[in-house]
Amino acid sequence: MPETWRLIPAAANSPRAKRMRGVTLSIISLLLLLCIDAGQAQRELVPEGHPVYRFLLRQQQRGILNAFQWSMLPLSRHEIGGLLDSLVVHRQSLPKVDRAILNDLETEFHYDQTLSSDRAAGFLPDFDFSSVFDDQRQKFLYAHGDSTTSVFIDGFGMYSYRAARGDSIGSGYASLGELGFRVRGTLFGHLGYYIQASNGALLSGSHELALLDPRLRTSKKFNGDEKRYFDFTTGYLRYDTDWLALTLGREQILWGMGYNDRVVFSDNTSPFDYARIDLRVGPVHYAFLHGSIVGADTNGRTLSSKYIASHRLELGLGSRLRIGLNEMIIYSREPVNFAFLNPMVFLTSAEMSTELSGTGDDNRNTIIVLDCEFTPVRNLRLSGSWVIDDLNFSTLGKSDISGNTNKFGWQAGLLWNDAFTVPGLLVDVEYTRLDPFVYSHRTVVNSYSNWNLPLGPALNPNSDEWLFRVDYDFTNRLSATASAKFQRAGENTLDAKGLMAYNAGADILRGDGDIVHPNVFLEGRRVNTMYGYLGLTWQPIRQYFVEVKYFYRSLKYLSESRELVDSNVWVTVRLDY
Repeated sequence: MPETWRLIPAAANSPRAKRMRGVTLSIISLLLLLCIDAGQAQRELVPEGHPVYRFLLRQQQRGILNAFQWSMLPLSRHEIGGLLDSLVVHRQSLPKVDRAILNDLETEFHYDQTLSSDRAAGFLPDFDFSSVFDDQRQKFLYAHGDSTTSVFIDGFGMYSYRAARGDSIGSGYASLGELGFRVRGTLFGHLGYYIQASNGALLSGSHELALLDPRLRTSKKFNGDEKRYFDFTTGYLRYDTDWLALTLGREQILWGMGYNDRVVFSDNTSPFDYARIDLRVGPVHYAFLHGSIVGADTNGRTLSSKYIASHRLELGLGSRLRIGLNEMIIYSREPVNFAFLNPMVFLTSAEMSTELSGTGDDNRNTIIVLDCEFTPVRNLRLSGSWVIDDLNFSTLGKSDISGNTNKFGWQAGLLWNDAFTVPGLLVDVEYTRLDPFVYSHRTVVNSYSNWNLPLGPALNPNSDEWLFRVDYDFTNRLSATASAKFQRAGENTLDAKGLMAYNAGADILRGDGDIVHPNVFLEGRRVNTMYGYLGLTWQPIRQYFVEVKYFYRSLKYLSESRELVDSNVWVTVRLDY
C-alpha cells in the first residue's frame, strides 16, 4: 500500500500526465466559456403557427433577407432574433404596415435580441394592474433572465363560439373554453426547454359539431365516454450550438416547400413525440428524427406501437434556389428498429436489408420526396414537390395491373408578394395531385397518418386540388386570409352493408387491394368539392386577440346529380401572456 501511494505523485509529474492535465483544463475552460456565454442566445423554438414566419418569408421574397428557411419550421428564438436584427438596416425601405409589424415583433423578441427586459412586463412578483392592458410591452406572468438562466412563464385562455348549418352536418352550435400555461427558457446559452399544457371543455352545444376541428379529433379524452373535456400538451429539451441541435420531446414541425400545405410534414394532425438531430453548415441543413405516432387497425383498436423515421437534406444553391431530399419510413407492431435509428443511412435500403428474401415481408411503408424552391425575380417564388410512394422502373408507364407498383404525388406552387403592386398583398396558387393509394399501405396500419389524420397534405389519395389564397395585413394588428380550394376525387364505393365494394385507392387508411385491378386516376365514385375560407385576426391590445373564421363546403356527387352544402363560423376571443 505505501508503495502505491508513492507511485501516484511520480506518475502525476510525467510528461504524459502533464499533457492530460492540459487537455482536461482545456475542456473545463471550454465548458466554462460556454457557461459564461450562456445568456447570449435563447434556444427554445418559436411555434410553427407564429405570424413572424409569414412576415419573414415576405421579406425574403423582397430580396432583403437571405438566411430565412421556410421549408423547415419551427426555428429557435435565437434564429428569429438574428433575422429581425438583419432587417433593421432595411426598416425605412419597408412599407408602412410592415414597419409597424417589425416594431411589434422587436418588442416581442426584444429579450432574444438584446438580453434586456426593458420591453417586458411581468405580473409577478410585483403585480401592477395597469400592466394588464399595456400595449407597449410584452406581458408575462413571470420573467427572469441573468447570465446563465432565463425563465418565462405565460398563461393563455380562449373562448370560442361555433355555429354550423348544412346538409351533411345539420344545424347546431358548440361553445368551447380552454385555459393553459407554458414555461420556457434557456440554460447556459445552449439548452432550451419548453413545456405547454392546457385543459378545456365543451361548455355547451354539439360534440359532433365540435369535432369539425381536427385538433379535437386527436384528444382521447374528448372522444371518450363523457365527450366533454379535452387536454393538450407539448414540450421538449433542445441542445443547440448553432451548427448542431439535439431535440427530445413533442412539438409541431413543418417540412416541405408548400405555402398553404406541405407534402412531407404538415399541421393537419397533432404533434408527435420524437428525437431529432439537426446539422447546419452554411447553406446545408440536415435533419434526422425518429418518432412515435398513433395508429389503429382495421377494427379501430389502437396499435401497441407505430413509429416514423425520417430525414431531410436541404441545400441552398445561391440566393435563388433551394433543393431538398426527404425520406420517411413508417413501421408498427414491432420493437424500435435500430436500423432506423441510424441518422446516416438511406432508410429504404436499410429497410430492405432487414428482410429475408422470399418471405413476402412487406410490412413497412417507405416514401421519398424531392422538392425545390426557385425565386426567378424579386417577390416571385416557385416551388415544386414530387412524392415517390412506390417506384418500379420496369413498369413505368404501363396501364395494366403491373403499373400499380408506381405511385406518385405532385405539388407545384406560385407565391407572389406585393401582388398587383399592392404592398404586403400575398397571393398563393398551388396544385396538388395524389395518385390512387399514395400515402396509404396495404398493411393498413402503416399509413402515413397520425391519429388517422394525414401527416402530409389535407387531400385524399386519388384526388387533385387547385388552391387559391390571398393574405393581407390591413394594419400591424389586423390581418385577413381568404382561400378557395377546388378538388376532384374518385371515392371508394360501399355496398348496402357498408363494406368495401370497390377500392379506388381514395382512403389513406385503406391501402389494401392496391393490386386487385389496374389503378386509374379519379376512377370510382366521382365527387367534386369546393372549399371556401375567410379568416380575420384583430389584436386591439397587445396579446389580446379576436378571431373570426368562416368555412364553406360544397360536395357535388356527379353520378348522382346531388349536391351537399355546409357552412360554419367560429368566433374566438383569446389572450396569451
